[in-house]
Amino acid sequence: MNDEPKITTNDRDTLGRRNRRLALFILVPVLLVMFGFAFAQVPLFRMVCQRLGFAISPLSTVKESGNGRKIEVLFTGVVAGKLPVYFRPKYAIQTVKVGERFNNEYHFVNMSDDSVYFRPVHSVLPEEAAKKFTMMKCFCFDDQALAPREEKVFPVISVLSFDLDSTVQQVTINYTLFEKSKEQMQTGRKIPNVAQATEK
Repeated sequence: MNDEPKITTNDRDTLGRRNRRLALFILVPVLLVMFGFAFAQVPLFRMVCQRLGFAISPLSTVKESGNGRKIEVLFTGVVAGKLPVYFRPKYAIQTVKVGERFNNEYHFVNMSDDSVYFRPVHSVLPEEAAKKFTMMKCFCFDDQALAPREEKVFPVISVLSFDLDSTVQQVTINYTLFEKSKEQMQTGRKIPNVAQATEK
């Protein structure tokens, strides 16, 4: 004789509602934290990312003599807060050789009828790659402005040193855009270890 209780349709519905409430209970605080983080200013962003192991503006002196080893580079981006800017890389994924320069470009669109001002901040993962990474050209070297409905394309030229740890097979380069006022704009910022090589 089977003494196990039978699970009715009502029981399943009740269990399903409880699971959904639990998921919502967990998800809402996470979303609130993410939403709040999006409004954080650059210093807080840097502090949190450093605690999590992200390298911020991690430009290093690199060696450009390649050994032919190929790795995958992912390009990602996020807009903090309500900045009405859409941007995307031409290539979301590239296979590159360590020690050799690789080119990409980002397409920016101001979706509003007002001028916008912002600072792009880049981060690199994993940390081992960040220590062996630099750029010759990047829109993140200066604060940027877009006129109403303006579109711009910014080239990016980067290098991963040929002595990058052989265990690193994939690198992510992320850009976060932080809104600024016109009065806060800065250009010609001094960025350490920007490679001075000309384009190939």
